[in-house]
Amino acid sequence: KPQKGATMILAICCCSVLVKQSLCNLVQFRGPQRPSTDTAKPQKGATMILQNHLERGVRVKVGQHFGTVRYVGEVPNTEGEWIGIEWDDPDRGKHSGSVNGVQYFQTRMPNAGSMIRGEKLTKFQTLEQAIVEKYIVTENTLRVDSEMLRAVQKQLHASLFEIVGMEKIGVKQSNLQQLVDVSVRYCPVNAAGDLSHFANLQMLDVSSTLLWNWSQVGSIVEQIPSLHELNLSNNRFVDPYEEQVCPLAQSLKTFAKSFSKTVRSDRGRPWFGWPGCGPLSSTCRSNRTGIEFVDDQLNGPHILALSRIKHLDLQNNAIRDAQSLHNLGHLPALEELVLNGNGLREVRFADDCPHNEKVDVFRNLRTIYLRDNPLQDQCAVFNELDKLARLEQVMVDPDPSVSYEETVARIVGSIAGLRVFNRSTISEKLRRDSECDMWKLYANQWLEVRNDAQRLKAFFKTHRMYPRVMERLGSPEQFLPDTRKTSNMIQLQLLNEKTGERRDKKVPKRINLHTLQNLIVKLFALPDGGPALGLYLLDRKRKVRIPLEHHAKSLDFYSVEDGDTIVFV
Repeated sequence: KPQKGATMILAICCCSVLVKQSLCNLVQFRGPQRPSTDTAKPQKGATMILQNHLERGVRVKVGQHFGTVRYVGEVPNTEGEWIGIEWDDPDRGKHSGSVNGVQYFQTRMPNAGSMIRGEKLTKFQTLEQAIVEKYIVTENTLRVDSEMLRAVQKQLHASLFEIVGMEKIGVKQSNLQQLVDVSVRYCPVNAAGDLSHFANLQMLDVSSTLLWNWSQVGSIVEQIPSLHELNLSNNRFVDPYEEQVCPLAQSLKTFAKSFSKTVRSDRGRPWFGWPGCGPLSSTCRSNRTGIEFVDDQLNGPHILALSRIKHLDLQNNAIRDAQSLHNLGHLPALEELVLNGNGLREVRFADDCPHNEKVDVFRNLRTIYLRDNPLQDQCAVFNELDKLARLEQVMVDPDPSVSYEETVARIVGSIAGLRVFNRSTISEKLRRDSECDMWKLYANQWLEVRNDAQRLKAFFKTHRMYPRVMERLGSPEQFLPDTRKTSNMIQLQLLNEKTGERRDKKVPKRINLHTLQNLIVKLFALPDGGPALGLYLLDRKRKVRIPLEHHAKSLDFYSVEDGDTIVFV
């Protein structure tokens, strides 16, 4: 609570929180491939698709729902023009493109389509319009309602309360020349517009917009030569037409020289290049569920785009098969790979990699993200990651079937070069403790196969860390517990001192002397109700008799062993 007379100054920063993702070295991502029959050619020279001239393939938005135009035309027995939409969210749809038995278009996902009227569509914007609308601050925007100010003063018990800094922020944001970091995420942008005002723009986020035509991307990068980070994620592009490829590739080739950071995929379909075009040809091609390199030789002069990628974000795609993951491993400069939310169940590299060697893929990979994947066997995944030569950081969800501490012990003990796990630095003590835990955990398995060369080789293949841990901690054999079964019964020789009669009897170690006395009476047919027996343990080593006087005590209290003799009188 502020002291009386104190002045509280609240500075409200109006800067937008920008998601800073980027493309790198000519590498782009594409949305759904151009349908062979129902996607019309984009109009040349068009700066923006007009609302009443929709083409098939155009991206649209209704409320918070995104979709792609698949049909524009009439529907019998109705008036006016209808627009057939395939929705990104299939739950928004009503059918698969068929109305009253007539197939107007075909959706990729069942029941993801519907027919709507054009007036329901959100109005398109150029990128220029979206930036101006979001970042140009007017006097009306900056004016603080007097009633709101009084309410804040009353709530904080601070009569001297003021808001400062808004004018400076407004002036700075209103000056288009000074903008360096801009986000128009979720804005209905489908064209570039005039971007000559943004001379100093360096980072641009156009993710989750209505961009669908690569020509507009080319126009953006041509008009903003200072740009070096571009986020195109969650957009669905159609392939450029053959006559558009070379001019567009030339634009992106110039732009690629200033690219520096992240490549982020658009929703569902990563895009790496267009075939048949100079420096972008034969590089890499992809589909919805995998990545296939057309040319595995990544050292040629035409592969600069891929050979320089350092950060690759493929989050929430469907890259699940081992071959796609292996193909990504051929990117020579890749240092960070994001595979969150891909539905990965396993991670597998070369099966023939010896335990003391590394695989020849992902040679420079230092960080990998594997969160939100249903990994079936985390220990197997960690063992595979140990095959990567320079891996230092791993982000993965803890195994819900074990404690978090056990997950930490597994990954730290398994990956030799790991330095950071889930953003926590690994100390040397934690590494020693984790390796010791793994050494104990697999000790019995090692003991079973140690004398069989083939089985031992397979064991080291499954647990690559074990040989190096044994070099430091030694063989676990001497520390393994005795697994032989031990009985809780002992064999006793019972001797009647008066008659010299002997009987052998197995009894529990923990039988008390009172129970043993009753057993002797029955075994030797002694009269009931007689005087209490005197029991003595014959110490064979010292050849003395030890009286067993406490009848409530058990035999193990007196350290009676198997084969001992007890005398009674």
